[in-house]
Amino acid sequence: MTSVELPIALPRPTSVRSRKREEVAPSQRSALISWSRRLLWGGLLVAGVVVLVDQRHTVERAGALFVHIRWGWVGVAVALEACSILAMAQLGRCLLRVGGVRPPLRTMTEITLAGNALAVSIPGGPAVAAVWVFGQLRRHGADRTLATWVVLVSGALSSFALFVVATVGIELAGGHGPAAELRPVALGLALIPVVVALLAVAARRWPDLVQPLRTLAARVPLGHVVGRAAGKLGSGIGAVRPTPTSWAMAFGLAVTNWLADCACLVVCFWALGIRVPWLGLLVAYGGVRAAASLPILPGSLGVVEGGLAFALVAYGSSMDAAIATVLLYRIVSFWGLVPVGWAAWGHLSMHRGTGPISSANVGPSADAKSHRDGARGPLRAVGIMTAANVSSLDDADSRRSPSQASSAGVALR
Repeated sequence: MTSVELPIALPRPTSVRSRKREEVAPSQRSALISWSRRLLWGGLLVAGVVVLVDQRHTVERAGALFVHIRWGWVGVAVALEACSILAMAQLGRCLLRVGGVRPPLRTMTEITLAGNALAVSIPGGPAVAAVWVFGQLRRHGADRTLATWVVLVSGALSSFALFVVATVGIELAGGHGPAAELRPVALGLALIPVVVALLAVAARRWPDLVQPLRTLAARVPLGHVVGRAAGKLGSGIGAVRPTPTSWAMAFGLAVTNWLADCACLVVCFWALGIRVPWLGLLVAYGGVRAAASLPILPGSLGVVEGGLAFALVAYGSSMDAAIATVLLYRIVSFWGLVPVGWAAWGHLSMHRGTGPISSANVGPSADAKSHRDGARGPLRAVGIMTAANVSSLDDADSRRSPSQASSAGVALR
């Protein structure tokens, strides 16, 4: 009897040696990744020390600018950064309201601050923060579809808003600076979200287009992964139906988040008595912030500081003035927010499930009535959610115990 005659394919026997190789391979990969991270950290540390030694006189002049700091303007910078965080928290509330969940602004602000601290403090922070925010949204009244939708859409809106800010900056800079030749590219890239939105609308109106689009996505590298994420997002959009006013308000809040943060940078110039390089301010800010969204290091340490300083120098600032301004800006917008965020995380952890939050569709029958589920979510630092993060959200939700899953739709605080 040959193996062809068997009704099913028998598993190929594996030797003890091959099983050991299969067990060792993941540990070897993890060890390689760990050593790669250590080498990256070590290389960056050495490079930073070399730059500091080489530019020590510039750093000394930058430090001297803090002697005459204007504390009133520092207070304004802190207030603007608070406005930026509040705009992001309000964005999360705006999207949750589409699904009938109405958490207080204070709760969403705490979630935003805590998620931001998670995202910028640990390796792989954006993905960890996205899963944590997803769990918080579930705990505070959003069902699974709504929570996933909010995390995806808030991240996408935030990233697109930043891209719009950078594109406007490139246009305002005109033919000046290193980004002058990027104008056609920026305008072309700005059309991508418009094309995606039109395709989504077309797919909803003409369902026959869905299969050809899936076939096309399968032929593109990583297209099946992106298609899976788009399918999840599309299923959520089919159940969560935001109005044009809701979309406009959400996008306006996403833009406000970035503009308030950029205004904080402007005020840091004034606090140190330094001239603002208005011509290239937006393009320098937007470009560096976009580059910093790549999760190379926690909090994009060194990427924002070095990139923003060099970009400001390219548009007219002196190196010592740029270093001093960027340092003050990062103290206000990064180092000052991290401990506040961890305090918010501790508060949310200690007060888990201690009070109700109003929701229009909370209760045991919420999922039966409708699959209306709906932050980079309400997280500026998370950025666009990837398909891998969508799977992480599903895995996190599937690990809930039956009791947790049944109570996840109840809005508890």
